[in-house]
Amino acid sequence: MLSTIDPGASGYPAEAYGMPTEMDPQAWKDADAVKPRKRPLNLPWGLWMLVGLIVALVISYSSIIGYLDEFIPESEWAYENAGIRTLNADGYSGKGVRVCIVDTGIDMTHPDLVGVNLVGFRDFIHGTDNPHDNDLTQSHGTMMAGILVANGSFIGAAPNVQLIVAAALGADGGSGSEVAVADAIEWCWTKKDADIISLSLGGKPDLVSTFGGRTEGAVSDALDNGIFVVAAAGNHGGAGQDYPDVTVPANVDGVIAVGAVHRNNSLWQFSSSGSPTNASGESRIWPNQKPEVVAPGVEIHSTFVSERTGTTWSRSDGTSDSTVFVTGALALILERYNGNPGLSHTHQGDRSPIQLVKSALADSSEPGVFQVQGEHHLRYGYGSLNADSWSDAVGARL
Repeated sequence: MLSTIDPGASGYPAEAYGMPTEMDPQAWKDADAVKPRKRPLNLPWGLWMLVGLIVALVISYSSIIGYLDEFIPESEWAYENAGIRTLNADGYSGKGVRVCIVDTGIDMTHPDLVGVNLVGFRDFIHGTDNPHDNDLTQSHGTMMAGILVANGSFIGAAPNVQLIVAAALGADGGSGSEVAVADAIEWCWTKKDADIISLSLGGKPDLVSTFGGRTEGAVSDALDNGIFVVAAAGNHGGAGQDYPDVTVPANVDGVIAVGAVHRNNSLWQFSSSGSPTNASGESRIWPNQKPEVVAPGVEIHSTFVSERTGTTWSRSDGTSDSTVFVTGALALILERYNGNPGLSHTHQGDRSPIQLVKSALADSSEPGVFQVQGEHHLRYGYGSLNADSWSDAVGARL
């Protein structure tokens, strides 16, 4: 602590300053101050190494963060960016909403899925009812389920939904048959009374599907009964795309087709492009232009089971992941407006709830760069998912 010097102080005797005693005892006031000698910083060599490592990490942070993401299972940014956590904070968790995921199945032994409210399971390839995941390599179905309902090391978008799982895809993530997928879709709502069917799958639009494939028929029947269907736009975008449209069944008018974006909201290069016309050659009109929306779908961490390595999470990229974020957001919205007749599915052939929700989605999605609100882009859709705004837009229409 510094203090002022009293100019009237008598001072120390001259000899205290190394001066002859015969000198004036006040001579200390004219003496030059002795400056302390600076010593080099003497740190242990280990500490020097630590300092050097920290400096190196700071300098190289931007280049190694992507590498570190491979080892750090964290995708909270995706839920935040999509507006899902805002609805979660308001108390919505999907309670009372029935969601059916048609995929490779689900491994209920995963610690983050043990407490999931699984109210129905059916394997349409092997004809069994014991919950499992047919995909033993990628755990695709288990990863999609985790994005929606995980409740452990991370929290899914709508962890309290009544979950229904239909295993209609095989061990390689491929379809057992179109019949299996179609039967699974039909089972979801006719036998298990699903409110939402989530399809992180798709096939190439071709002449067979143009004239009405079995899968499109099953999806159309669900839509005609007021069941919401969310499906992956496909991972066939970019240069050299050989798909003329989003995948089947995302190409069906009433379906919400979902593309994928990065963490910074830029479009994922492989997210499929939609066609201005439908399978019959008719122009697609608002709010059924394809895809309808994009959502986080790159570097998404979720539940994964590997008996060989003991791994309990993995990372994936694709419109499969983004599809589930939209499914989760919709589940929260249905919970919020539970019981409102405008969203009920009680009349066969009535798609008005579908149209209401899709028009709200088109108006509430956040437009991309150089995109006007509500304007459609063949790859970016009406914009990126904002679950909170979507929910408010639905409420405004009820």
